[in-house]
Amino acid sequence: MGFFSRLLVPRSVRRAMHPGRAVKRAVTPKAVKKARRALHPVDNAKYSVQRSVATTIRSGRKRKARAWHHGSCPISHRSPEAAARCRNR
Repeated sequence: MGFFSRLLVPRSVRRAMHPGRAVKRAVTPKAVKKARRALHPVDNAKYSVQRSVATTIRSGRKRKARAWHHGSCPISHRSPEAAARCRNR
C-alpha cells in the first residue's frame, strides 16, 4: 500500500477491504508475528515514519492545553481560578 493511500483512506476502511487478512492475522501466533517483524528492521523504521507523518497530517496539529501552576503544586490546573481554589497551598 502506498504512502498517499495510507494518508487518505482511514485504517478501518483499509482493513475492511481485505477481510481474509483479518482472519489470517487472528490465527497467526504472536511469536510468529514478532519474529517476522524482527526480520525487516529497515522496512519497519520506514513504515513507522510514514505512519506517524500520515497520522499527524490527518489529525492536524493539536495545540497543547494551557496549564496553570502555583508555588510548588504538582497539579496542572486548567484555569487560573482552579489554581486559586487549590488546597495545595
